[in-house]
Amino acid sequence: MLRYIWLTTTLLIGLTLLPGGGTNILAAEGFEVITTPELKEWLQADQKPFLAYTLSQVEFFEQRIPGSVCIPTEEMQNTRALPQDLNRPVVFYCKGPG
Repeated sequence: MLRYIWLTTTLLIGLTLLPGGGTNILAAEGFEVITTPELKEWLQADQKPFLAYTLSQVEFFEQRIPGSVCIPTEEMQNTRALPQDLNRPVVFYCKGPG
């Protein structure tokens, strides 16, 4: 089963975690919330997660995690950009609240 994981960070790489350790973020059933340090560990591992930025193309080109793709939320159900490997973790992220 493809694991969809929502990650929300205040800034994209190596910055502080959201107040409350990210646990105050709503996570839908079947989704897991991970922290910025957890994502950093995953990115240093041999099998990297698929990174999907969920905001607009404009925001994506202004600031993004290298290697990620832009899949705006409104295009999520019709995209072909998601990986075919159902065992590869998928991390959806945005700029964070505020």
